[in-house]
Amino acid sequence: MLNLNNVNTMTPEEIKETIEGMLAAQRELQNSQLKLQESQLKLQEESQRQREDINVLRQDISTLVQGIGQLIDVSNRHERRIEQLIGYSLTGESDRLDLYQEVNDLKRRVERLENLDN
Repeated sequence: MLNLNNVNTMTPEEIKETIEGMLAAQRELQNSQLKLQESQLKLQEESQRQREDINVLRQDISTLVQGIGQLIDVSNRHERRIEQLIGYSLTGESDRLDLYQEVNDLKRRVERLENLDN
């Protein structure tokens, strides 16, 4: 620390060295401030890039959610169709069984009638 009482007794060389030391300290302080400002600017730029990346990801997620919703709709339609086809298949099978039973009944009647004629 500079003692002002000693300024009068300082030689010009000592005053020059003191001033140079003060100027060097001031330069270091300014350089530190510049580095701090550069760091803050880099952090702001990185933060801005991250916000932009987040916005892109949000849009991608929104698109994926819409796509998933569409896939669910298609899947539900397919499931209903499969259920309909199974229903038709079961109904058709039932109809075939009924027809088979009726044909068998007719065969038995024909055989009975033929046996009565003989």
